[in-house]
Amino acid sequence: MIHLAVWITLPDGTQVQAGELACSDPDADGRFASEFAYDPAWLRHPQCFALDPVSLPLGRGRFPGRQLEPPLGVFEDALPDDWGRALIIRRRQLPRAQQSAPVLLQEMADHGLGLGALMFARGREKPPVRAVGRTLDLPALAAAAARFEAGLEADPEGLQMLFAAGSSLGGARPKALVSDAAGEWIAKFPSARRDGRFDVVGLEAVGLDLAARAGLEVPAHDLARLGGTAQRALLVARFDVIGRTGRRHMISLRTLCRERPGAYALAYTELAEVVRRVTANPRDDVRRLYQQMVFNAAFGNTDDHLKNFWLVHDIGGYRLSKAFDLVPDVGERREHTLAFEHERGAPTRAELLTLAKRWNVAAAESLIDAVVASVGHFAAVAEARGVPAPNIAEIGADVARRARRLAG
Repeated sequence: MIHLAVWITLPDGTQVQAGELACSDPDADGRFASEFAYDPAWLRHPQCFALDPVSLPLGRGRFPGRQLEPPLGVFEDALPDDWGRALIIRRRQLPRAQQSAPVLLQEMADHGLGLGALMFARGREKPPVRAVGRTLDLPALAAAAARFEAGLEADPEGLQMLFAAGSSLGGARPKALVSDAAGEWIAKFPSARRDGRFDVVGLEAVGLDLAARAGLEVPAHDLARLGGTAQRALLVARFDVIGRTGRRHMISLRTLCRERPGAYALAYTELAEVVRRVTANPRDDVRRLYQQMVFNAAFGNTDDHLKNFWLVHDIGGYRLSKAFDLVPDVGERREHTLAFEHERGAPTRAELLTLAKRWNVAAAESLIDAVVASVGHFAAVAEARGVPAPNIAEIGADVARRARRLAG
C-alpha cells in the first residue's frame, strides 16, 4: 500500500496539505485501487478550493477509484509526461512491475518533481521544492537529451541534469524546465526520432507567433540557439508559476471531461460545455476556446487532444489557460483528434459559424477573419523564424488550403 500526502502551493508560496492519496499495490496486470480524501485543515483554509470541481467537490467524504482514472484523474495530470516518466524509469532503473503511477508519484515525492501546484510527500513533512535548470545550461541539456533519446548511455552528470529538469507538461518530445532572471520556462528541444524532415521547434514558435497575431492569449516565448550549432530550443514561459515561489493549480480538460487514458472520442462542443460549467468567466473562456479551435483548424494543429487544454486556478477561480503546443500537421494526419461539428477533417466557415451560434459566441465572423488573416502571414513569419524553405512550402500549402475553407 502506498500512502502519499498531497500538498498544494498557493499563489503566495504558502504550502498546505490538501489531502491524502492511497493506492494499493499493483496486481500482476499493473492495476490497483486508489482513494483520495481532503485534509480537514485544507477544508478550513480560507483559500481552499476543489482540486477537481467536477469529480472531487470539497467535503469530508472519500473518493474511491481504479488506477488514477476518474474521479482521480487530477493526480494523473500531476504525473510527468512520457518524456519525464522515461527519465525517472531510466535513472531509478525501475523494472516494468514498478513503473506504475503510484511508484512514479513516490519518486516525484522523493525529488520534489512536478508542474502546477500539486506536490507529494511520503510523510507529513512538506515536500522539497527543487530548483530547475538554467537557460545557460541549454546546450548541455540538449546534448544529454539527444543521447538519452538515442538510447545511448548518458554520463551521470548529464542524466542528473535531465532528471532535475525533466518533468513537464504533455507530449513525448525532449524538454526541460529552466529558469533565468526573466522567469521560468519549458525548453523544448529538437527530436531526432520524432521530427523527421521538419523543423518542429521553429514551426511551433511560428504557431505561437501567428496565434498571438490573431488575438489569442499565448505564453511569452522565444527561440534560443544551442551553443555554436544551428539547432534551437523553444522557450515557453510557464503559466503555472507566480514569482519565484507561488504556483497555480492546473487541471486538464481530459480530467474535467472524465475521459479515460487512451480514449479520444470527444468533440470541441463537449469541451465548451465543461468550460462553461466550471470557469469563473464562462462567456470569456468559451470565446477563447472558440478562438483556439478556429486557429487549430486554420493552422492544421491536428494533435488537439484534451491534455493540450488546461484550466488554471487563481484568485477568483478556474480560468482557461493560455494556448500552447500549437504545431502544424507535420505528421500529415489530416484529421484532428477532436471533432468540430461532426467531422475531424478541416472544417468549413459555415461549420464553425454553426458552432459559434450553438456556443453563443458573439462576433464569430470577425474572430474567424482574424485567424485567416494571421495564418496568411505564415510564410513571412516562418522565414523570419529561420524555418527551412522546404518546410515553409510544404506546411504553407496545407495552411493555405485550410484558410481557403474558412475565408469569407
